[in-house]
Amino acid sequence: MVGIELDEASLGATRTAISPLRDAFCAMHLALPGRHPSWPYQEWVVRACEV
Repeated sequence: MVGIELDEASLGATRTAISPLRDAFCAMHLALPGRHPSWPYQEWVVRACEV
């Protein structure tokens, strides 16, 4: 594990982000042929596959 020590000013200027690449990968995985996604994603998968 890596530890990084920050003072208050440095911590206040720090930004974090989540890569949208993970979301794209998960969406592609849900839309694979033969998959039966769970309830919240069923309608989205049908609409996404129509395009």
